[in-house]
Amino acid sequence: MRKVTKLSWILAVCIMVFLIVGCSNKEPDGLKGTYYFVYEKGPMFSADNLDYTYTLDGYGKGEYYHKGATHKIKYQYAYDGTIFVTDTITGIKYNGTLIDGELHLYDGNPESITVTEFLYQKK
Repeated sequence: MRKVTKLSWILAVCIMVFLIVGCSNKEPDGLKGTYYFVYEKGPMFSADNLDYTYTLDGYGKGEYYHKGATHKIKYQYAYDGTIFVTDTITGIKYNGTLIDGELHLYDGNPESITVTEFLYQKK
């Protein structure tokens, strides 16, 4: 009976250590930084020369510089590269990917004909 109790305690401690390490507020490698506008492609408008940027703090917050105004943003990043961004001023929600310094965002379903695609690159 004691052997089962010892194993249970060891297992419980291992699980707690795994959860603490796995849930720590560690920045994903290379996520933090400024991402510069490359292009915007939409059904009614396309551009490749705008002065927009995203700045990510690596922990879920940042700023979006757009048309002379700085918007606060919140984002969720997953280690598979998916990212969800919310502009806290306009309420617009974006989804996309952040892989190898390229931030691809969509203002809706990427398969929709009404969606706008945005690409930003970290320099």
